[in-house]
Amino acid sequence: MKQQFKLLMLIQFFIYFGFSIVIPVIPALVHSLNLNAFHMGLLLASYSIVSFIAAPLWGYLSDKYGRKKVLIIGLIGFTISFLLFGLFIDNLAMLYTSRVLGGLFSGACFSTTTSMVSDMTTHEERNKYMGLMGMMIGLGFIFGPAVGGLLSGISYQIPYFVTAVILTIIALFCMFTIKETLQLSDSDTQEHINPKLLTPAIYLLLFSTFIVTFTMSGMESSFQLFEIEKINITATQMGMLFMVGGLINAGLQGGYLRKVKNGKELPVIVTGQIITIIAFIMLPFSMNLMYAGFCLVMLMSGNALVRTLLTSQLTKETSNNKMGKLTSISYSMDSLGRILGPLLFTAILSKNIEMPFYFGAITSVVGLMLLLIYFKKGRFV
Repeated sequence: MKQQFKLLMLIQFFIYFGFSIVIPVIPALVHSLNLNAFHMGLLLASYSIVSFIAAPLWGYLSDKYGRKKVLIIGLIGFTISFLLFGLFIDNLAMLYTSRVLGGLFSGACFSTTTSMVSDMTTHEERNKYMGLMGMMIGLGFIFGPAVGGLLSGISYQIPYFVTAVILTIIALFCMFTIKETLQLSDSDTQEHINPKLLTPAIYLLLFSTFIVTFTMSGMESSFQLFEIEKINITATQMGMLFMVGGLINAGLQGGYLRKVKNGKELPVIVTGQIITIIAFIMLPFSMNLMYAGFCLVMLMSGNALVRTLLTSQLTKETSNNKMGKLTSISYSMDSLGRILGPLLFTAILSKNIEMPFYFGAITSVVGLMLLLIYFKKGRFV
């Protein structure tokens, strides 16, 4: 189990490493090809749009045919998407094709890795292992843009070729070492779980998942534009702030959250949401780099406390033979948040530079109310 879990952590890292490696490359690429700025947003968004649509299908297939087969298919498709991007770096149609393929197959990778962790662990162990998986997501978001920016200084193609080589190696390891975790007979013994897939409790958790991702991705898209106006922040300073916040985020998930006992999630989740709300309210008053950094770290820390425990809690609400469907729907909600958050927050920013963060605070209050309802009335409904 330990060996298999390490491999799943590595896969989780490279899913989000691959998602974020394009962040510094695509703007520079769009500029070098003399393309309209609209293409920058659409190239970034197309990945999440396809993920949102396709992820539930992968979950269904993993519940029916097994996790390993779907995971390997996902890794192969994800690898091909990076190869295409690198090979056709100056062909706009192929760039879109590669982003669509990346979004299509990333859902297969995420839903199966999360489901496999759920298959291998008990409810009591779930927070620990989901915390470690969440840590790898955080590290992927830190190192992806850093490596993308560094290697793109040599060539825009190199980051994609390097990632494709690493993913190929991981796919080969999975083929020969990873074991199937889905045991349908075991899932039937969980009699306390509601046989329906989408129960009121699950709806509450899915909507909460959407809100957490929606507000965080909205903040990420508007924070730099806001701080340029407020304190004339530079791109280098932005990178440093997000790196510090990301490291703290990963540390919380890999350290503190994995020690949260089963049944003790409520105070941690409530604390995380309250920290997020306070940080959103504080942000409009930015006066210097240290203050802005403090607010950003608060936001990322609050998000870390909530996000991983939400995923862990969600996996406790269904049986193993429906786990793939549920984790893939969760990934779809995550993708939807990444689509709508930047669009809405930047639209509000264009009207008033402070309003996106007050909107984020209000939305986070709604998320907190949904979670309180879940823990009070919704569990195992």
